[in-house]
Amino acid sequence: MSVPNTALYLSLYDEITVRLRQHSTNTETDANGSISIPLIAGAISRLVSSVATAPLELIRTRQASLVGNSTSKGAASGIIQEFQFLYRTNGLRSFYTGLGPMLWRDVPFSSLYFLCLEQSKSALANSYREQGAIISPSVQAAHVFGSGLVAGAVATALTTPFDVIKTRRQMVAKEGHSCFEHSIPSGTIGYMRHIFKVEGMAGLWRGNKTRMLKVAPACAIMISCYDFGKKVFEEML
Repeated sequence: MSVPNTALYLSLYDEITVRLRQHSTNTETDANGSISIPLIAGAISRLVSSVATAPLELIRTRQASLVGNSTSKGAASGIIQEFQFLYRTNGLRSFYTGLGPMLWRDVPFSSLYFLCLEQSKSALANSYREQGAIISPSVQAAHVFGSGLVAGAVATALTTPFDVIKTRRQMVAKEGHSCFEHSIPSGTIGYMRHIFKVEGMAGLWRGNKTRMLKVAPACAIMISCYDFGKKVFEEML
């Protein structure tokens, strides 16, 4: 996930969570709030941030995937050339190639991630509360990291098929042909069925282990740094 995406995503999640909790003051709502709030806040925040930064994500994927792409003119020149090529190909619409599969991947991922994270944090707080103990900063930091790691792994495993589709749609060669096949279904579900028919179940989870090794630790580090940063700024204000 890019820095702009992460900054917008986490900021929106906190803001939406606060507003939802302000409207969840009665007992009946609170009973389900611990589940519904992270699901809703995670989905909305990721939807907005993904749409806002989709062109940057597309360029990043193409720059990392295209074979034989010249780097002699430097990274900035390559990025500008990619934007120009995409615009000439299909106008502004080209900048959102693969947005559908990306939303199918990222929105459920965020909902699952924050649901697991918030449930784990609540379980720790309730456990210490029942014992009448106070959570030390070191224990809380370790728990946030561990919760982020597990939540990231679970969310990654469940959303890998959509990541496979998103990546394949965005890995488009200069001629405009797919790196994998010349004719593919246009819809996300149709493409998923196509992969399952041609490659079996393994095709939908291709690269899952590698993605999990990358995403899960990244999620743990991201949420730990964000949680630490929030506490530092809260103490300063």
